[in-house]
Amino acid sequence: MTTPTLSAAGTPVTAPARSVSPRAHTARTLPVFVLSALLATGQMYVPIPLFTAMKADWNAGSVVMTWIISAFAFGYAGGFVLFGPLSDRYGHRKVLMTGMLAAAVVTLLTGLAFSAPGAVGLRLVQGLVVGSIPPAIMAYVATRIAPAHRAVVTMSIATSFLAATVIAQIVSQAVVAAFPWRTMFLASALVFAVLAVALRRVMVDDAPAGRELPLRHSYAAIPAVFRVVSLVPMLIAGAMSMAVMVGIYTGLELTGVVHSSGELLTLRAGALPVMLMLPLLAVPLARLSKHGQIVLGVLVAASAVVAATFEGSHLVVLTVLLAVMVGGLGVIAPAVLQSAGELGGESRAAAMSVAMFSFYVGATAGPLVAAAAAPHGFTALAWTLAGLLIAALAMTVVGLVLQRHLHAELPAGA
Repeated sequence: MTTPTLSAAGTPVTAPARSVSPRAHTARTLPVFVLSALLATGQMYVPIPLFTAMKADWNAGSVVMTWIISAFAFGYAGGFVLFGPLSDRYGHRKVLMTGMLAAAVVTLLTGLAFSAPGAVGLRLVQGLVVGSIPPAIMAYVATRIAPAHRAVVTMSIATSFLAATVIAQIVSQAVVAAFPWRTMFLASALVFAVLAVALRRVMVDDAPAGRELPLRHSYAAIPAVFRVVSLVPMLIAGAMSMAVMVGIYTGLELTGVVHSSGELLTLRAGALPVMLMLPLLAVPLARLSKHGQIVLGVLVAASAVVAATFEGSHLVVLTVLLAVMVGGLGVIAPAVLQSAGELGGESRAAAMSVAMFSFYVGATAGPLVAAAAAPHGFTALAWTLAGLLIAALAMTVVGLVLQRHLHAELPAGA
């Protein structure tokens, strides 16, 4: 039996496979992973409903407060690349549990911060340690979840990353309405610790692997990921899809289509039913290739965005169209993650780290795109984002052509 891995040139080759790893119990593992994904990614959005209370407490300006979000985002993206290879080297279970416990400590300290600059520094560290969690989860799924369940589990966790955008803000808004803003961080720290204990119970032990090589070999897989020519266009497509996801909601406020925070929350919450349905689509979607899934997701999302250019002034219609758009985008991320895991081989955590890093690079670009297009109105914004989705479609086609070309060059039986 052979398994694909990354060669020094970055192309998939075959190597002897290890003995089959013990499988995790899907029904016990999935709920804990979903909650961990929600909590980890949700930390980026938790402060948004708390801004008014935090500004009043610290007597801070709006510019400093925006760094409460940006600092976490920078650290979060960096954590993917820093800890993904360590997950492959030292074990997904060990890195995940350590990351959860470290996140509990730093989140607690963030909630105790007595100045905005101090909180910004702690948020950077918080993002960095929380960034160790998603790569370890996804790599564990790729190695320890039964193949028959893998698509559903991957879709469920990827959906949790998306749903955290909405759920974290809803919970945070409810908490700050009744308690001091620090309560949200203190409660998050407690949940991190509780989930660390739960993960210890549901995850199987790590198998020894890769410790005989110097540490630099663990990080050498990261540049090798970018040399997998058929994967790079898919990473770009994934980044563009996340830029659209963040850009549309940012632009709604900038263009004045949405007149209150309550309306914006309604638009976000309207996508939750679609997010919850996405895991149910994992099995039928598995009949398509990964490229086919991305194409389908892009076409659905682009159609909804284009339709929104004509109906952007009607809140109910716009809510439905945004939910459809989120459904399309929600198909893309799992397909890209699974492709990265498959092509990454023995370095699957590093490959998935790069994939998730690309998502958050796109998410960072989304507000910049929205800020550039918003002065020209919502219609201009929607067409700009539709253009990004068309570019993502082109990248997917390029990736498919490159993959077919690579397969055509492989010798028979390889």
